[in-house]
Amino acid sequence: MQTISLMKTIPAPIVIVFDEYTDHERLSDLPMAISSKVTTPGRTEKNGLGAVRRLNAALIQLQEEITAFERPHLMEYRITWSFPKARHDLGRVEFSEVPGGTRVHWTTVFSVDLLGGRIDPVFKAMFTMVFKTVLRQVEKRSVTRAEREGK
Repeated sequence: MQTISLMKTIPAPIVIVFDEYTDHERLSDLPMAISSKVTTPGRTEKNGLGAVRRLNAALIQLQEEITAFERPHLMEYRITWSFPKARHDLGRVEFSEVPGGTRVHWTTVFSVDLLGGRIDPVFKAMFTMVFKTVLRQVEKRSVTRAEREGK
């Protein structure tokens, strides 16, 4: 199993950062993504608890379910289907207010069922790069929105 744990402080209010991160269909803005759709809306809001999202990034495809959603502090998810096939033990994103903005702490634990897990370090490096790209995009959108809303 591989663990990725990233932290980034974004200079915007926690409610904005949380909203921008949990806008699942914005994952399609990633350069490597073809599409990202909410296929099943959440129980109380589109991107919330119980939502199912499907990401198509050509060589990698994922279906994830939101398993915890505590606005604006926590979102957890699990991969329910993937290509290539993966085992996913944890997907957790925590948001906390800090001086100067919002700290995002993203942790995932996974293994890819290829070559007996020997290729996992390659996927870890690739997913780390993708997660950093996601957080940079969330930062850009959050800062722009905070400025627009005067917050």
